[in-house]
Amino acid sequence: MPGILMRALAVLLCLCATSAWAQDQYNFRVDDVQVNGVQRLEPGTVLTYLPLSVGDQLTESRAQQSIRALYDTGLFENVALQRQGNTLVVDVTERPEIARFTIKGNKKIGGDELKKALKEQGLAQGELYKRSLVDQLEQELRRQYYSNGYYSVAINTDVTDLGNNRVAIDITVKEGPIASIKDINIIGNEDFTDDQLKDVFELKSSSPAYTHPLTFWRSRDRYSREKLLGDLESLNSFYQNRGYIRFSVSSIQVSLSPDKRNIFLTLNVDEGAQYKINKYQFAGDMIVPETSLQRLVSVKDGQTFSRSEVDASASRISSGLADFGYAFADVDPLTRVNEEDKTVDLTFFIDPGKRAYVRQIAFNGNEKTNDETLRREMRQFEGAPFSRRGVERSRTRLARLPYVQDVQVNTDKVAGSEDLVDVNYDITERAAGTLQFGVGFSDAQGFLINGSVSHSNFRGTGNTLSLRAETNDYAKSVGASWTDPYFTDEGVSRTISAFYRNTDQLIRIGSGFDLNSIGGAVTFGLPITEYSQLRAGLGVETNEINSAVDRNGNDQLSDELNEFITENGRKATTYELQTGWSRDTRNRTFFATRGSNTEFQFNIKGPGSDLEYYDTSLEHERYFLVGSWIPGLSDKVVLSVDGRVAQTDIWGTGEDVPPYDNFFAGGARSVRGFSNGGLGPRDSFDNPYGGQFLTTVQSELVIPTFLESDNKSTRLTAFYDMGNVYENASDFETSELRSSAGVAFYWFTPFFGLLRVSYAAYVDDKAKNDEVDRFQFSFGVGL
Repeated sequence: MPGILMRALAVLLCLCATSAWAQDQYNFRVDDVQVNGVQRLEPGTVLTYLPLSVGDQLTESRAQQSIRALYDTGLFENVALQRQGNTLVVDVTERPEIARFTIKGNKKIGGDELKKALKEQGLAQGELYKRSLVDQLEQELRRQYYSNGYYSVAINTDVTDLGNNRVAIDITVKEGPIASIKDINIIGNEDFTDDQLKDVFELKSSSPAYTHPLTFWRSRDRYSREKLLGDLESLNSFYQNRGYIRFSVSSIQVSLSPDKRNIFLTLNVDEGAQYKINKYQFAGDMIVPETSLQRLVSVKDGQTFSRSEVDASASRISSGLADFGYAFADVDPLTRVNEEDKTVDLTFFIDPGKRAYVRQIAFNGNEKTNDETLRREMRQFEGAPFSRRGVERSRTRLARLPYVQDVQVNTDKVAGSEDLVDVNYDITERAAGTLQFGVGFSDAQGFLINGSVSHSNFRGTGNTLSLRAETNDYAKSVGASWTDPYFTDEGVSRTISAFYRNTDQLIRIGSGFDLNSIGGAVTFGLPITEYSQLRAGLGVETNEINSAVDRNGNDQLSDELNEFITENGRKATTYELQTGWSRDTRNRTFFATRGSNTEFQFNIKGPGSDLEYYDTSLEHERYFLVGSWIPGLSDKVVLSVDGRVAQTDIWGTGEDVPPYDNFFAGGARSVRGFSNGGLGPRDSFDNPYGGQFLTTVQSELVIPTFLESDNKSTRLTAFYDMGNVYENASDFETSELRSSAGVAFYWFTPFFGLLRVSYAAYVDDKAKNDEVDRFQFSFGVGL
C-alpha cells in the first residue's frame, strides 16, 4: 500500500513539472524566429504566414494558432514549434512537388473534362502532392465506374519518390468487363404480373433470348443507381395511377455474382388495396363559377383513383386561372381516404393570389432584329391583365419567325409589388441573310443546280427579300420576291413576285416541247383569326409553246399537244385572281407532332385572258399522338394523314386547260412507289400527260429511333399512300385508285438540305402503263 502511494505521488510530481515546463516553453517574449526544413520556399515566405512577429509574447494559444495557420496554407506536411532561449524555432516539412502525373487505361471515364477537373483540384504536373487528393480521386473513379456497371474495375496508384522533394504519380486502371442485369425479381405483387411491372422499367435483364429490335443498342441491362431510382418512381406512378395509393416498395436488394459480371435485383413490394373516387369538390377562393372549373376536371365520381389525372386536373385549373390574370394561382388537390369502403374524397383547394398585371415586356438577345418587329407578334400586352395563354401564344408566334431559332419566356414578379409581373422573352436568332449555291436531286426534277440570295429579316424589319435561279433536267428559271408580313398595322401581309421559266417538257419524264413563261403577282394575306387567314391577289402570266423537233427538223409534238395548239394557239396571256383560305395549328412547321394544317385555294383566269379557266384545291394535314391513345407507347409515335383533292377546268374562252397546268400523280409528294407522273392519262408517245382531277392521301406512322436527332432533324416512318389523277372529274372511279406501302426516312443534312429516301414494298399497279419506281430519293429540295 505505501508503495502504491509513493508511485502515485511520483506521477503527480512529473505531471506538475511537465505542465510547468510547457508553460515555460510557450510563455516567453520572442526575440528571434528561425525557420528549419524549407527547400523550395524562402524562410521569409514562411514568416509571412505566422500570426506573430519578433517582440510578441508567445503563449500556448498563439502557438496553436501559428501551427494551424501554417497547415492551412497547404504547403507543409508537418509543422512543429521549438524554443531555444528566446528564439522561436519553426520546423517544417514541405509537401513534395508533382513532377509527373499520369492516368492510363481509363477508356470509359476520362477525357479533357477529367483532366480539367483534376487540374482544378491540384492534381497536375507542377502542383503540390497531397495524398488525400489522390485517395479522393481513386474513390471518385471507382464510384463512376460502379455507376456505369464496371464492378470489376481495378485502380492501382503508384507514388514514386524522385528525390529533391519531387514525386511521380502513376494511376493504372484496369476496367474489366461491364456487369449486366441477369434477373429482376419482384416479390409481393398479386394484382399485376411480373411482365406488366417490368415493362415499366427502363432497366431490363439480359436473360431473355429475344431483344426488341428497336432497343438492343440502348444497353438497358446495365445497372445504374440513378436509373433504378427512376424506375422505382415509374413503378410508384404505375400503381398510383391505377388506384393503389398505399403502394410502397418495402426493400431493395442488389447482389453481385462472385465474378462481378452479373447483377441480381430483388424488389419487395406492398400493393395495398385499390381505391376509387367517392366525390370531388372545390374549396378556397374559386374566383370563377364552379361550372367553369368542372369543365377543367377530368376525374369523375366512382372512377378508379389516378394520381396523374388528379394532378393534370389541378394543373388545368391553375392554367385556367392564369388566363384570367392570376399568374401564380396555387391549386392543391387534397385527399381524404376512407378505409372502410376503399374510396377517396378529393378536394381541389384553390388559392388564386392577387390578380397580376404585366408591367413590362422585354426582349433579350435580339441583336439583329428591331424591338418593334418582335413586339408586333405579341398577344400579351403591357398594362393588361396577365394571360398565360397570351404569353405562350406570343412565344409560339416568335418561334415561328424564320429568323428566330429558339425562344424562352420567363415571368418574374416585380420586387415590392404583389400584383405586377414582368414578361421576358430570351431570343436566340439565326442567320437571316443567306447566299446559297447548291446541287440536288429528286425523282421529279432530276439533278438540279440552284443559287439564291435571300434575307428573311431585311434590316431587322422582318421583311423578306429573295432572288433565286435554278436549273434542272428539263427547266431553267429565275425569280424574285419581296414580302412584308405587316404591310398594315393589322397584320395584312403583301408579297410582290416575278419570274421567268423555260421548260423543255411537262415533267422530267415526258414528251418534249419548248415553253417560255414569264409573269408576276401581288398577293395579300388577311388574318381573320389567330390561326387562319385569307389570301387574295392578282397575277399576270404569258406562256408560249414552241415546237419540239428531232435531229432531222421534224415536228415531235404529241397528238394531244398539237390538238391543243390547233384549238387554242401557241401563246396565251392570262390575268389571274388568286384567292384562298388556310388554318395552321401545327406545333412546328417541319416534323410536327400535333395540330393540323388546312389550305383551300381557288384561282381563276379572269375575263380578258386568252384562256379562261380555274383551278381549285383542298388539302388537309393532321397529326395525332398515338401514344395518347395506346398506353405504353412512346410519345414520339405520331400518325400523320395528308389528303388532297384538286380540279381544274375551262369556264370561258378556250377549248381546254393548257397541258402545263395539268395535275400529275406519282412520286414522293403524292403516291410513292410510282414514278413522278407515272399514274393517269398519257399522250400519243405514251408519256405522262396529266389530268384535270387529282386525289391523293398520304398517311405515315412515325417510328421512334435510337438517334438523338429523332423527330428533330431525322424521322423514320411507315407509309401507306393512295391516289390517282384523272382526265376529268367525271372519270373518277374508286376502283382506279392506286396504293402503295413501305418505309421512308427523312434527314435534314448539314450540307444538302433535306434528304428523303423511301422504299415501297407493296405497290398496287393495276394498269400496264403504270410506271413503278419502288426506291425513290431526293436531296437539296424542301418538304
